[in-house]
Order: sequence, then structure tokens, then C-alpha cells
Amino acid sequence: MGRPRKCRWVETQPCATFFKPRGVPLRLCEQTVITVDELEALRLADFLEMTQDEVARKMQVSRPTVTRMLARARRAVADALAHGKAIRIQGGDYRLGRQCDACGQWTALEAAVEFCSCEADPGEPDK
Repeated sequence: MGRPRKCRWVETQPCATFFKPRGVPLRLCEQTVITVDELEALRLADFLEMTQDEVARKMQVSRPTVTRMLARARRAVADALAHGKAIRIQGGDYRLGRQCDACGQWTALEAAVEFCSCEADPGEPDK
């Protein structure tokens, strides 16, 4: 029996949950799925140009986990583009939160905490 999956930290929910080829009704499209945490890894690595080590630290998972998430997400996107499939974004093992710039600690969004509990003053720049 393997270890339970570690929850990944994600900063934002996707603003869209479906992408599809133009001019083809969604009901006629085959679909491929990307999880929210895979999309976050893709956003951090490819859009924000972070290294896999940086992505791993940001999401609080191992670098091999990031490598696997990126491989799955990139394969799904390539499949959709090459074969005219829709991409559905849903599910995954993740928690929505905000990371403190001063100490790096994550706070879950549902916790309704404005700032991290560290001693850093949110108005002061990092020294």
C-alpha cells in the first residue's frame, strides 16, 4: 500500500473550466482532463517560468511529484491540441490558499486570516 497523496497548495481557482475547439459544440467533443493542481504546476513552470524546484517548494510537494504533474498536464494539452479535444479542468488533491511573502507559510483561504501569524509586518518591505 502506497502513501496517501499529499495535498498541493494552489493560489487561485481556474477562471475557466473548459477549453474547446472553436466552432465545435462541446457535446460533440471528446474531452481530456487536467486537474486543478496540474494546471497550477503548469502555470508556475511554463507561464511564470519557475524551475521545477521552485514549483515544488511553492506547492509544498517533491520535485518528482512536480515532474509527474507537468508530464500529465502537458500530455493532456498536447492530446487536445493534436486531436481537437476539449480540455476540462476539475478535481485534484489541492487546497486553496495564500503564501506569506515574508516567511513562506501558507494560509488556507477558508481560514479567513488576513495575514500569516509570523512577525513580519505586511506593510514593511522585506529586508
